[in-house]
Amino acid sequence: AGSFQEAGVIQQAYNLNFPLHVVPASCAQCPAWSAFSVSSPAIVLETVKQAGAGAEDRPEGVVVRLYEAHGSTVTAWLQTSLPIKEAMLCDLLERPATQGHLPLEPQGLRL
Repeated sequence: AGSFQEAGVIQQAYNLNFPLHVVPASCAQCPAWSAFSVSSPAIVLETVKQAGAGAEDRPEGVVVRLYEAHGSTVTAWLQTSLPIKEAMLCDLLERPATQGHLPLEPQGLRL
């Protein structure tokens, strides 16, 4: 019912095309853990990967690719449980963007 945004079509499409796979764990008491979360359903966290060859000065770097899926403009917060030293915008070749560094705030990174 309603628009595709209200109906959650993007999330349902991901659930259909990339279903969760159950893997037996050795520890029944393992706590739930999430490396990243995004505050808006319009933002899709597409990829998390180690920084590529263009980031020799940051071998411990992680690239997080996100996109806005509702065809709008939205402000969102990216939160992580990983220890962050710095955050910066980059292009698809992982070169730093002209906007530079993103400020680290208590609620995460404002996008």
